[in-house]
Amino acid sequence: MCLIKTFMIFFITIFIISCDNSDNVSNVIIKIYGYAEYDCTENEYRLTKETPMIPFLKVNKWYKKKQVHETHYQDTIKPFKDMLISDYSLKKITPSLELSNQFLI
Repeated sequence: MCLIKTFMIFFITIFIISCDNSDNVSNVIIKIYGYAEYDCTENEYRLTKETPMIPFLKVNKWYKKKQVHETHYQDTIKPFKDMLISDYSLKKITPSLELSNQFLI
């Protein structure tokens, strides 16, 4: 849990940078320490290198927030696919939309 909080603080400080695109000429892309990029114009995120912090995203593929959540959700339930499990139990182990969005803040 401490690792997730550290990761969230890291991204909060990165996204304090202004995403100004007043001339609307091209997309504004913020590079995040050489392993990720955030497109402020399209509100998309991608990894440029694999990272153990976000193993469920493919490298060099752009993701919208909803796609990040869907991918995170599918990766989380993968080990439980062949098991009989109640919706209640499944809901307890799967990530919420807010949790998935915390990777992108």
